[in-house]
Amino acid sequence: MCVDPATMMAIGAGVSAISSVGQGVAAKQAADANAKIQQQNAIRADQQAHNVMTAGMKEEAKQKAETTQLVSKQQAAMAANGVDPTFGSPLDLMVDTATLGAQDAAAIRASTYRNYDDTRNQAVSYRNQANAYKAQGSNALMSGIIGAGTSILTGATDIAKYKATMASKALVPAGG
Repeated sequence: MCVDPATMMAIGAGVSAISSVGQGVAAKQAADANAKIQQQNAIRADQQAHNVMTAGMKEEAKQKAETTQLVSKQQAAMAANGVDPTFGSPLDLMVDTATLGAQDAAAIRASTYRNYDDTRNQAVSYRNQANAYKAQGSNALMSGIIGAGTSILTGATDIAKYKATMASKALVPAGG
């Protein structure tokens, strides 16, 4: 069985078009899978940010409670020894203790917010990457479709050229 060249060109163009679309679909599926992973990473980062904030707030509250307890112990010890804790050096000691405790609590709060912001920024980064993968997938699919159209148009052009060449050869008398 002999297949004419125009039919072979048409088959080649069709196979190329199908292949182009298949590659676009496969690339889109891979990009969508990557986007889903990044979205899951973003959810986990959001959860981690919440955990960081909760733990930091507890640690800050614990620090404040410890400072209050220490100041109360100082006041009780001074009172037990007959020292008036409401003025002079005893008062200065308790004020210094309270100040240092407040500074420690503020440092804990600042560190908590820094860690929280870092983790939230990571979540945003994951979401941005997911969106980039989605766009990449859409672009790959569109590229596959355009490639398919290009293959079909190129095949049609080649077939038309072939047929025109064959027609012109048929019009030329043998021996010239």
